[in-house]
Parts: sequence; structure tokens; C-alpha cells
Amino acid sequence: MAILVAIVLALLVAAGVLLAASVTSSARDKGESPLQAFRAGWAARKHPDTDQRAAAAAASVEPVDMSLAQFLRETVDEGEAYLQVDDLAATLQRARDKAVGVLPGNHAR
Repeated sequence: MAILVAIVLALLVAAGVLLAASVTSSARDKGESPLQAFRAGWAARKHPDTDQRAAAAAASVEPVDMSLAQFLRETVDEGEAYLQVDDLAATLQRARDKAVGVLPGNHAR
């Protein structure tokens, strides 16, 4: 019974993902339904030439020649850091205090 529930739940999640993908799909701009897009993709797997042409076009684009140091200099962010050391230290201290209080035979200082 548990396996059946897991299978049904997995199918519901898969349906939800397909629904979300169909709502956010850019193919909707072309007036193409999700079912039509699926059928077109399924048919295109038999003709890989179109994928090879797209790959060849992407490969023909001239790469940007930039050193890592130059890239990092140009994309530096002067804003506040995502992770604050003081917040992290306080969180770790609280976690340590909780762990010491939970362990048998250890008494909090």
C-alpha cells in the first residue's frame, strides 16, 4: 500500500512539474501548446541534423578573450557580503550550547 501511495505521489509531482513548465514556457509566445511542443520534440529526435546546425552556429561565435583577473575586477560587487561572520559565529555558538545541553553526562558550563 505504501508503494502505491508513493507512486501516486510521484505521478502527481511529475504532473505538477509539467504544469509549471507549461505555464512558464517560452513556446507559449508562439501559440504552441505543451502537447504540441512535446510532439514536436518527440518528432525532432529522429532528425538530429537541426540540432547539429544549431550547435555549429553556436560554435562559430568568436569567444571572448579575457583573463580571470580582469573578469573578477570588472564584476566585483562592493555591497555587503551575503554571509556575515558575526552572525555565523553566533549561530554556531547557539548550536554548540544546545548540543552540550542535550548530550548525556555533559553539563552546560
